[in-house]
Formats: sequence, structure tokens, C-alpha cells
Amino acid sequence: AFLHLSDVRPPVICGGGEASLNRSGLTSLAGSMLTRAMALPATPRTRGAFYGDLEAPGALLAAAASLARRAANGDKELIFMATGSDANSLSVTNNSLVTLATLGLRRHVMLLADGWQTCEVLRAVLYGPCFWSSRMLRRQPADSITLRKFWDFRFRFYYIKKKYMALLVEGGYAVLQADTDTVWMHDPFRMLRLMRDASLVIMRDVGIANAGVVYARPGSMSALRLLDEVAWRVQLLQNHPEIVARIVPFARPPYYANSDDQSLLNDAIVSAVLRNRTFLGSTARYEGRNKYNPAGPDWASQPEAQAHKEQLRAMWKLQKRSSVVCPWAGAVGTSSRASYVRLPIRGGDAVALAPRSLFAHLPYSAGNAITHLTAARGFAAKVATLRKMAKWDPLGSQVDAPAKVDPGAAEAEQAADAAAAAKWEKNAQEKRNATRLRERIIQREKRNAHTPSRPVGESKRFAHHAKQHEESPLTETPPVGAGGKAGGKKSRGGGGRRMLH
Repeated sequence: AFLHLSDVRPPVICGGGEASLNRSGLTSLAGSMLTRAMALPATPRTRGAFYGDLEAPGALLAAAASLARRAANGDKELIFMATGSDANSLSVTNNSLVTLATLGLRRHVMLLADGWQTCEVLRAVLYGPCFWSSRMLRRQPADSITLRKFWDFRFRFYYIKKKYMALLVEGGYAVLQADTDTVWMHDPFRMLRLMRDASLVIMRDVGIANAGVVYARPGSMSALRLLDEVAWRVQLLQNHPEIVARIVPFARPPYYANSDDQSLLNDAIVSAVLRNRTFLGSTARYEGRNKYNPAGPDWASQPEAQAHKEQLRAMWKLQKRSSVVCPWAGAVGTSSRASYVRLPIRGGDAVALAPRSLFAHLPYSAGNAITHLTAARGFAAKVATLRKMAKWDPLGSQVDAPAKVDPGAAEAEQAADAAAAAKWEKNAQEKRNATRLRERIIQREKRNAHTPSRPVGESKRFAHHAKQHEESPLTETPPVGAGGKAGGKKSRGGGGRRMLH
């Protein structure tokens, strides 16, 4: 299922030329990591998963089948990550993989590199296969303000990550796509399995969501279409920035043509919730005047700006609140229940904005399953933050912790999680019933308090009639549907007996 490359030598690391890596700016730690790879002899005929082009027919799903974990509830769970070829990116990626190994999740990671050469460099330090895609961009595809100012290896991944994620979900996999600047403290799938009211669970951020940590499992067609929508928007605006003139009436060249996957994801969420495709937050807003587009018109004065605010208000009005058991709460002393927001989409499905105990920004807490270091800007800041957390170990072991590999223990853990969720739901239902009972009692007491008292004479007459009623002989009222004065239809026999059929 994988592409086999014959007679291929790895790139020259120490020498010059196009394939060489400049080591002058590498830190000593990253240099040590690459020294391992450079010490290996060149292999003229390298085959297998290390050269797996995911564009080869059937390769993507075959790779997923070899890596996914089958959960007790039937989910085929997979982690999807991507890395660049520079030493800083590789060291941060390895550090994240080391934290995954402590949870027994390293073997379930599909790692996508920016080329087969990067996979060759990584072959000495990875505990698992490395994949690449021949569809990935190799150079800047068009001229836009976005690509002119910000083009780097990240833009090469924006489309391919979301497209492959959609294809994997369509193929039946529950995929957790995460950036490599993440620290993993608990198995997030334990909580994700309990959040069955949404097939998309995304990290919350300013605005709506963060594209750095996104979970999707097979669900409604609307959820799958949302993932496809993000991939399509990235591809459209990267390759055809001139299309902005057809989308935004006031846009003028040169077009900003924002192709950042996070802002595009947020507009796709708004579109799915309101069932009306919009480009206002991710495309139109950036065609207004800003630091990089000083010639654009004032965004606040455009009618699209007001329409965007109204769309966001309409979306948030539809939000629902849910909560989920935190399976690791007992081990770290955090709250046993985590609340989150659901944004409904078609098909009875929803987009969930993950609670902090599941996907979290800085500051770091041991009670969060995944901490994303997006607030630490730059490699040096990320390393300093990781050192402060005592989580910087890019040369650590990537061998999965044996305690987490035992499938029997995993099933028992999942059963315990489900039992805890059921117990909490039972207790919550009892509390809801008690609350309803108290409300009914309070309402009855209020009604009684507002009922006017009877005059003395009327009270005596009422007691007299009640006494006469008690002394009168008992009479049986005919059943409904029988003959007599009960208002029912008479039977053919004319009697009052009800026939049982």
C-alpha cells in the first residue's frame, strides 16, 4: 500500500547543495538529535512505511489501519500530527511524541512530514513510521499578501491536514489532529468517548475555536462537510487569491486572501450552525485596512462588519450547555465534571468546544489532558516554557509505557469510565427530580397563600354539605365508554358492562 522508492540515497546532511541542512543556527540539543541520523549509513534501497506517500492508492487508509487503536466502544482511534524539516520543529515534535509515549499512545500516531527527505532524517530517532504526501505544496503557489508576508512550512500543511482528516473520518476513524507544540498528560480519548452528543470536538479560543487541536469521529454528513469545507477554503485562497474579488465586494488588489486554517475553520463553524455559508470573519475582514494591507478600506465602516457581528450573535444564541465526567479527576484532584458548549448543526449533531480539562491553553496544569503552547511564541519561548513545566525532553524514549499497552487494562479502564458516567447521570437525574419536587411544593404554597379565606357562614355551609355527602350512599359511576350518564357511547346490548377484547 506504500510507495516504494528504489535506488534513493538520503540527502547529504553535512555538505552543501539544495538538500543540505544549515546547522549553524541549531541548538546543541537539536544538533545532538540530528547527529544520530547522520551517523547511520546511507541505504541505497530503502523500502516500507518510512517512504509512505499517502497519495498512493489506498495508502492513507492502510496506514490508518496499521496504527489505529480499537476502543471497547468500537471507535478506531488515531492521532494525526505534522512536522517541518528544520531542527527546531523536529525537536519540538520529538518532545511531544515522548509525552505521548508515557501514555502508551505513541504507536497510534500518524506523523506527516513535509517530504520523504525529512522522513529519512527522522529514521534514527522515531519509534514508528513517518509519512509524507506528494500532493503537498513545495513552493508558494500564488501571490497574495498572506503568502507574501507569512509563507513558511506551516502553510504547506494547512490544506493537507484538514483534507486527510476528512478522508480518515469518512473512512471510519476517530481522528485527533494536534499540533506538535503540545504536552500530553492524560489520554484524551477517555473523555472524548463520553462526549457522544457531538462528533466534532475542537479546542476553544478567542473568537470561537483553535485549529491546533481538533477531534472528529464518524457522525453526521454536516460534520464531515465542515471538515471538507475548511480544506476547500484553504486550497481555494492559496491557489486562487483573485477569487476574493468575487467574494468580497469592496476588495481591491493586491488581495490579502487569508488562508490561515484557524480563521477559516471559525467561519466554517458559523456557516454550519447558521446553515448559511459565510466568508465575513475569515476573508472579508482581512480585506479591510490592517497592518499588512494599509490600502484597504476601513472594515468597521463596511456593512459586512455589522453583518458579521449579527451572525456571531445568532450563532451564540443557539449554543447548548453540556457536561462530561473527567476520568482522571481523582488522580489529579480536579473537578469530577467538566462543562462545555455545543453548537448544533444539521443531522442532530453538534460542534463541541472542548472543556479546559480536555484541550487547554497555557498556563499549564497537570489536570489537563493536552496543553497547547500556542501562547509561547517562537522556539526559544516554547523551550523555556517546557523547561519550567519540567517537560522538555526531546531525546527521551518514544517507546510506549507498557502499562498502557495491555488491551485488557484499556477495556477495563473504558468500562470504569462508562460506569462513572452512568453513576453521575443517575445522581444528576435524582437531583433534577428533587429540584422539580421542591419547585412544585413552593408553587403550591404560593397558590395557597394567595387563596382568599372563606367567610364564617360560608365555611359552615361548606362543612354541612360535606357531611351530607359523607352520609349519602355510595354510587358507582359508569365507566367511560359504557352506557349511562358518563357521556360514553352505549353498547349494543344496552348494558353498562365494558367488553374486553
